[in-house]
Amino acid sequence: MSMQNPLARVLGAGSSGGGSQHWRSQRYSALILLLLSAWLLWLGVSLAGADYVTASTAMSSPFNAGMSILLAASMFYHAQLGLQVVIEDYVHIAALEFALLILVRFACLVAFLISAIAALKMVLGA
Repeated sequence: MSMQNPLARVLGAGSSGGGSQHWRSQRYSALILLLLSAWLLWLGVSLAGADYVTASTAMSSPFNAGMSILLAASMFYHAQLGLQVVIEDYVHIAALEFALLILVRFACLVAFLISAIAALKMVLGA
């Protein structure tokens, strides 16, 4: 029989709280994606039936290019967070899990950079 308080026995043995930051980041990025999807829907509806020159001119405005870069950043960040959870939950070989996490992070970074460069090329007219 222990004379230690039950609360003292379990303090420090529970969750470190690290998962709550990941959960919060995923929810915030989903909210940002929801708002940016409304912008993308508005842009798509406003450009419905437009020719290439009109659509290209619309996308070359700094506001729309910035919004598309923000959309790409939040989309690939959200995807990286989601894939991280799947890999951590279902891959049980430590070396493979580490390699997949690095690969996913690198692929999302490269995809974002390609998207940002494409948007910047539209604005700069290159």
